[in-house]
Amino acid sequence: MGKEVNEVKEGYKETEIGVLPEDWEVVRLGKVFEEVDRRVNNVKNAASLPVLSLTKNNGIIPQTERFKKRIATDDLSNYKVVYKKELVYNPYVIWEGAIHILNRLEAGLVSPVYPVLSVNKKVADAYFFDFWLRTPSAIKAYSRYASGAVNRRRAIRKTDFKNIDAPLPPLHEQRKIAYVLSTIQRAIQLQDKVIAATRELKKSLMRHLFTYGPVPVDQIDRVPLKETEIGMVPEHWEVVRLREVADFTKKPRGLNYSGNIPFIPMELIPIGRVNIQKYIIKPSSEISSGVYCEQGDLLLAKITPSFENYKQGIISQIPKPFAFATTEVYPIKARKDFLEILYLFYYLLIPQVRQDIAGKMEGTTGRQRISKSVIQNYLIPIPPLSEQRQIARFLITVDKKIEAEEYRKSTLQSLFQTMLHLLMTGKVRVKDLEVKEDALRQ
Repeated sequence: MGKEVNEVKEGYKETEIGVLPEDWEVVRLGKVFEEVDRRVNNVKNAASLPVLSLTKNNGIIPQTERFKKRIATDDLSNYKVVYKKELVYNPYVIWEGAIHILNRLEAGLVSPVYPVLSVNKKVADAYFFDFWLRTPSAIKAYSRYASGAVNRRRAIRKTDFKNIDAPLPPLHEQRKIAYVLSTIQRAIQLQDKVIAATRELKKSLMRHLFTYGPVPVDQIDRVPLKETEIGMVPEHWEVVRLREVADFTKKPRGLNYSGNIPFIPMELIPIGRVNIQKYIIKPSSEISSGVYCEQGDLLLAKITPSFENYKQGIISQIPKPFAFATTEVYPIKARKDFLEILYLFYYLLIPQVRQDIAGKMEGTTGRQRISKSVIQNYLIPIPPLSEQRQIARFLITVDKKIEAEEYRKSTLQSLFQTMLHLLMTGKVRVKDLEVKEDALRQ
């Protein structure tokens, strides 16, 4: 007879929640967690504890960290006290991942509507379940049990939560699984810090370059400055209107392109990126309302829903010598004897410049536009071309560093998701992994 398609390999068994290692159990969450209900008015000195927020991605954090201030009511007497390694979840949005173990603080206060549960330390590791309770299979179980027609008002009953089935590896293996996942998680957090630090470096570098030019920091006192309409700039720089060094491109007369061509809609123009790498292919017959742009043109949005969504980018990776873009942008072409387009790109990314341009928009709040004349007459500092290119090169180097660090972060995030699945299903075993006892976060 042929081999069974669903045959379970040696050392594993079929369970209610899928194939698991033979030495793992399947238990209901009610066997792992027990609800505790401590109110502020019943716990000595509890009112002095920090008020906490339950977040989807950042766990349980101080409310002041999330909102920059405390937003809880003055009367905290009915708030619940939670201690480290205890579980808190929001029954109304639990399927969005609003379920975490408290691990950053020793104690705090949470909303009265949140159940607080302690873990049975004899059989379960709190940090193992902190990871498992946000796995796709757990989220699916919450959605299955949740009741209510309106998505944000659906709630999971406590009895249903306790009846959810979960895998239960031996306790020592739970701790090692949590250790591996925590190690990857810490690496992701470290990447966040590296990315944030590099972004701050870029901000400082931009302030320096657009004030003193491409000179070392210890030589800025040798750069004579002058006062201009746009502030202090080096004496040998000029201040000109953008139309004096750049052209606003139009579709050339007589251009008769047929077939399929690259088209760049508004939603594919990246925010603060140098390259537009995504586009769609459209028949030329459908591009009658598009604006013509060539490789190297800068696209400046004329519509800005909000300051944060202010968009601009450089077209540099299109498969044709020209493309068309949404009419909601101005294509700007540098006059190469006067302007390096990447210098202009970075200048327009300066927060004060973006804010200034956004402040010149006209129209209703929802559909404000920047007029072509405002952009054409916008004053910009113009160093010699060699300095413009140096400034652009410095900033491109930092941008590449940021992109490299972001790629490392995305790689780590993919690794985390892969390992989360493999470890929680026992497809990868770590029971024999050598880990120092004090590293297992007991």
